[in-house]
Amino acid sequence: MASTTGDVSDYGTTQSAIAGPQSGWVLFSGIMLMFSGLWIAFEGFFAFFRSTYFIGSAVFGSLWIWALAWLGFGLLLMAAGGAVTSGRNWGRWFGIVVVALALLLQMLSFATYPWWSAVMIGVDVLILFGLAARWNRQEGAMY
Repeated sequence: MASTTGDVSDYGTTQSAIAGPQSGWVLFSGIMLMFSGLWIAFEGFFAFFRSTYFIGSAVFGSLWIWALAWLGFGLLLMAAGGAVTSGRNWGRWFGIVVVALALLLQMLSFATYPWWSAVMIGVDVLILFGLAARWNRQEGAMY
């Protein structure tokens, strides 16, 4: 609808359809989810082809089973990061579940490469905090 001053305003859009800006923690978490997924996928790739890269042996199972788990969780983390950065509310829930499972995976594979697992556990804790802190229901509500 045009007014006499020449500006055009659209009164048909509702507030729930407009996505507000994401908070810094949510954006940080989305980006770190993608990087964490990429790093874990590389870890799985290295486990397939360079088993000498790892210090110890796996807690249970062989290294190729852990490599498959790392590759799978890497892909899931990258998908969750894409959903979070695009502003999907379900992406935050999906990210929380996948990061919590990836955190457990890093704890179980601590014996294979302890320093890297410790760093990734710290990153996963920061991601979980970023996804759960200051939860705003209207933030990122895109339909």
